[in-house]
Amino acid sequence: MTPRAMRCLAAGGLVLLCIAAVSQWPWQSWPGGSGTEPRRASILVETEAVEVEVHLVFAAPPDSHPLLHYAEHLAWLSAVGAATRDADRHSNAWTSDRAVGYWLSGAPEDLPDLLETLFGVFDPIDLPREFAGQERDVILREYEHRVAGNPDAQARMAMDAFLYEGNAIAASVIGTPEEIMALDQDEARALHGDTHRPESATLVIIGDVTEREVRSALREVDWPEPEGGHVAFAPPSFDLAAHTKKTLRRSWPKAAPRLLWRRVVALTEPVQFDLLEAQTALLRDILDTNLPGGVAGPLRFDAAVARSFGIRIWPIDEYNVEVGFTAAPDQGVSLTALQTVFEETLAENAETGIPDATHSRVLDRFDGFWPDWEDGDETARWMANYVLDRVSALREPLSEHELKRLDQGLTLEATNALLRQIAGESRTAAAFIGPEDAFE
Repeated sequence: MTPRAMRCLAAGGLVLLCIAAVSQWPWQSWPGGSGTEPRRASILVETEAVEVEVHLVFAAPPDSHPLLHYAEHLAWLSAVGAATRDADRHSNAWTSDRAVGYWLSGAPEDLPDLLETLFGVFDPIDLPREFAGQERDVILREYEHRVAGNPDAQARMAMDAFLYEGNAIAASVIGTPEEIMALDQDEARALHGDTHRPESATLVIIGDVTEREVRSALREVDWPEPEGGHVAFAPPSFDLAAHTKKTLRRSWPKAAPRLLWRRVVALTEPVQFDLLEAQTALLRDILDTNLPGGVAGPLRFDAAVARSFGIRIWPIDEYNVEVGFTAAPDQGVSLTALQTVFEETLAENAETGIPDATHSRVLDRFDGFWPDWEDGDETARWMANYVLDRVSALREPLSEHELKRLDQGLTLEATNALLRQIAGESRTAAAFIGPEDAFE
């Protein structure tokens, strides 16, 4: 494929991100707007995409789940249900605790058709009540597949409600069976009308298409322009509730015993989100090792406490970080003892500090977090995923230049400061799953 340069601007007040094939990525801007001034976003990315994807993302209003999830199902069925049966097309819709999105993909020459189909998401939901009732049953089957009979999923939902108490993200997206069966088509139609508006939308186009082709396709389908400009949106605010601990016990006699442990920590100082994401990933990699400062030694190699374990650390926002630890106890070790050893190890490592040798060694191999910036194809693929991820999380993506500078913040001092904070007192939840005799 011959790379083709493009420059995509906002369509009216609609934020439009176009990621297309170009020879290089010389420029990116995301200037902000205020009042009714349209926001504009331009992104140039090199990619070898053989198809084009179109994504449409809307912010999720607070306290809208699981009704928004139901509205997403109905909107997708109403707008594109029959149009996505082509074997050469792929489509999907999703709802998260922050946003709702729809996407289609196909051949680059099909861009007008893809946009015209996606355009239907703006239209009022128009479905017979029988179909709407059947779609509610589909969501109930989703719950039965993902949650019912799944002790881990049930525990995670209960932990979310506790850890995120008082915040919008505490609510389950899918809901309970009672909430699902109470979903009302008229309420979903009203919520859809309030949320699925051009001024609240972000359109992302990924593929081998030029600016001219994008503009032409938008004109061809008469893509709607927002009234009064684009409405800026951001992730929901998060305020950590009081520091306390909670233990959930899920007795499943035939389940292998396991510990689910999570903690949310409010940082003493805010950290830019992308940098914090990198810092938490680096700390996770360090803790996952059997090097001094890691937890693998105390849990598995120095003492047979955990047969297996996994660690995750990630930012909720610039002010709050979450830690997740899952582990299966070794023979003869209770889940209570496993939790105690892990928490004590975390505290001891924080007090001692991560040695410089450990930090340097793990940092040297921390090359999978970002792409090889010298590899244009790899960078393009990574950036396409990154931009779409940030838009779906209601965040503004950084430029390649800004991302390349983040590694300057991965210092030993910053890593140890983060470790001390996550090892301190905060809001912690633990779930014991398995036979009761494995709990104590």
